[in-house]
Amino acid sequence: MKVIVFGGSGLIGDGFLQESLLAGDVREVVAVGRRPLDLAHPKLRQVVHGDFLDFTAIRDDLQGADVCLWGLGVSSAGMAPADYERITYGYTEAAVQTLREINPDLTFVYVSGGGTDSSERGRVRWARVKGRTENAVIAAFPNGYALRPGFVLPRHAARSKTTAYRWATVATRPLVPLLRVLRLAPVLVTDTVRLGRAALNLARTGHSRRVLENRDINEAAAS
Repeated sequence: MKVIVFGGSGLIGDGFLQESLLAGDVREVVAVGRRPLDLAHPKLRQVVHGDFLDFTAIRDDLQGADVCLWGLGVSSAGMAPADYERITYGYTEAAVQTLREINPDLTFVYVSGGGTDSSERGRVRWARVKGRTENAVIAAFPNGYALRPGFVLPRHAARSKTTAYRWATVATRPLVPLLRVLRLAPVLVTDTVRLGRAALNLARTGHSRRVLENRDINEAAAS
């Protein structure tokens, strides 16, 4: 498989990137970002691109793609609504349109999060925007999926760029054994390895659901 990864410098994108590089059936990984990653691997090709609302200039780099793993995202906290919508929906939609023209059978895996509003009519703006984005991906590709993880623990030494999330990771990690005892961990917690494996397994075998909640993600990772 040829895998395209967006957002490889972030926590979730790093999980996608690392698991794709480890997978025996992945022949090439193309990481698209604004800046080069501090990473080298025989399978990895990095594409630096500035305009995430227009991917025409790198269309040739995307040719032959079988899978797109979208880990690019930002927190809505402190961000102007128009900026949040441009990054969350606009960037994703631009990639969807280009990749659909290249390969309409491509598997596109988009990461949103728990609480996303697929009706697009709820009171919470960020949830509506993410729901709109999920719906666009699923409508564009027969093999389009949305992942809604709960709390994501870092693996591969990756760290979130969001300060609040880093603090939450430190505070939450000691609670994970208790969640396992209470059998709540599969519902509430996953990690970047499982997200990466789940996304690749969706490309390999598909899934009966187009929107996967945290428990579904963990089960798909183990399949």
